Amino acid sequence: MVDGIDNTSKETTSDIATNESLVESKDEKFIASNETGETELGSVEVKAIKEVAGKIPGPGKVIGYGFKSLGMSFKRVLKKPLSLLPALILVIMWLVINILQSSGIDNLAIKTISFLTFADAGTHGGFIGAVGGIIGKGLFAGVVVVFVDLFKHKNKGEKRSFKETIIGSFGVGKDTLWVYLLGIGVAMFFFLFISGGATRISFMGGIATAYLAARAALNCGFLQMFIASFVSKGKEKASPEVAGCVRGLSTGLMASALIGLINVNLVLIILGSILVVGGTVMTILQATGAVKLGKEQAK
Repeated sequence: MVDGIDNTSKETTSDIATNESLVESKDEKFIASNETGETELGSVEVKAIKEVAGKIPGPGKVIGYGFKSLGMSFKRVLKKPLSLLPALILVIMWLVINILQSSGIDNLAIKTISFLTFADAGTHGGFIGAVGGIIGKGLFAGVVVVFVDLFKHKNKGEKRSFKETIIGSFGVGKDTLWVYLLGIGVAMFFFLFISGGATRISFMGGIATAYLAARAALNCGFLQMFIASFVSKGKEKASPEVAGCVRGLSTGLMASALIGLINVNLVLIILGSILVVGGTVMTILQATGAVKLGKEQAK
């Protein structure tokens, strides 16, 4: 009887050890696949997730992998704290600018630096504007860190032509036209959110977020996988509409930054509403086969 218990115990212990080794191997695989990605900002490449999951997982698992990547990024930052120096300098600049403006010092030089560094984000639009500004500043700081990292490693990574970069970041095909327009509309409302309605002085925030969206479109980053987890869950490959939507976001954010310079928020609200409603309706009609474009039309 005791021998039976001991054997069972040994088998159980063996099973646990085997499961733990599988989890560890998955984590190692995830880390290895993600090392060449955008992990400095805690983003996750599609390749890294698919290496572990096999197929495109649901939103919950994608978010879980995202947090895991953030944890790995945090550990690397602790080993190389100087990598956060650009973001720290930016935060100090924001504090100094806000203090000077609160003291009544707001000359042309201060206004210019504030404009270029997105320093006024979160100071307009009440509570919602404050939340949007915090998110916007976080994304802006992320872009600064990415640019510094790219400058340090400018000769590394995959090389693309200018044409490939533009098409991969902002291009649209007939098959993905409606989700592309939907992405542009969503981007306009997101820009209004991070700007707190102060669109003219939030120009750099719009450009920075457009760059991040374009980077996600080009590199198949976390944003693409997160959207794919809703529309392509369980599939081997994300549908073309996913990339089309992300490219729409990058185009919409760029357009919003430019339109915002006229400082008439109603233009963004009307355009955004038309594109979101129209894009959503046409995407549904296309999915049901009522409307056909591109390759679908040729069939």
